[in-house]
Amino acid sequence: MIKAYINYPNPHVTAHYDSNCGNIQAQHKPNQRHRLINIATVSEELQNFRDKKYSFAATQERNDMWLEIDFQDQVFEIGILEYISRLLGMHYSQFAGLTPTRHC
Repeated sequence: MIKAYINYPNPHVTAHYDSNCGNIQAQHKPNQRHRLINIATVSEELQNFRDKKYSFAATQERNDMWLEIDFQDQVFEIGILEYISRLLGMHYSQFAGLTPTRHC
């Protein structure tokens, strides 16, 4: 499983392979947007990103999101995250061409 942080005002997508990483807790805030992507939710969640159901803006409510991607296959999980990054780039120029980075 990976946890990924998407930030809009300072556009970046960061993958965390270690669920005990201190940055994961440091980035959480009240009413944080969080999405679980696994075998049961993958189709719906990818369609939501493709259809721009999740909006991003420079406001506290919409400036970021955490994804928990769990397929018990890190290579596949990163592939899903890269695809989500490309989908975001189709809707938001700030994300265009952005490659997810690995933190831990």
